[in-house]
Amino acid sequence: MTNPYGPPPGQQPYPQQGYPQQGYPQSGPMPMQQPMAPQGYPQSGPMPVAPQGYPQQGGYPQQGYQQPAPPQPQMAPPAPGMARVLIDCSYHWITWAFMLFKPQVTINGQPGPILTWGKTPVDLPPGQYQIQVHVNYLWKLGYASAVIPLTVGQQQDVYYKAPAFPFIDGAVGPTPQDAPGTGIAMGIFFGSIGFAVLMLLISIITTASM
Repeated sequence: MTNPYGPPPGQQPYPQQGYPQQGYPQSGPMPMQQPMAPQGYPQSGPMPVAPQGYPQQGGYPQQGYQQPAPPQPQMAPPAPGMARVLIDCSYHWITWAFMLFKPQVTINGQPGPILTWGKTPVDLPPGQYQIQVHVNYLWKLGYASAVIPLTVGQQQDVYYKAPAFPFIDGAVGPTPQDAPGTGIAMGIFFGSIGFAVLMLLISIITTASM
């Protein structure tokens, strides 16, 4: 079975860094010492350059080397004669509990597949469809719908955003959406924190005055 991600990094022979292949000294008896320089050779000055082929010490890769990134997985195109709706579902951080539940799509009034938070492809025959997305929370909430026409081989991106306040509808559109009810949810969130801090201060002051 062919790996759709391509060969994993490191499977192919990895080129050794810092060790030229030619001129590398082989094991065995040490080479004979070169004759001393003739009389009058200057003692000071730059060190003589190592002969070509002498291995670099340490074997570290050259500065600036970057390991190539592994190939990214690519989504297969729709089947011949089909079209695709790519539904991207997300939620506001204040409704983090939604991560424990799943969104679902309804297509022309019929229950569709369970979606994931992120991108989910749904392949359909060409035509016009009413797409409705909601969250299967403790109850079904955050309904949002749109009418989407599809032609053969077309991919239509759909962005769904769950509501930040669970008693209102969600949002859906061809571009990333903002979470409806964010202002209400943030007001309740920070108001609850402020009320808790106020009650704590009252309790501390009452205890200190007794």
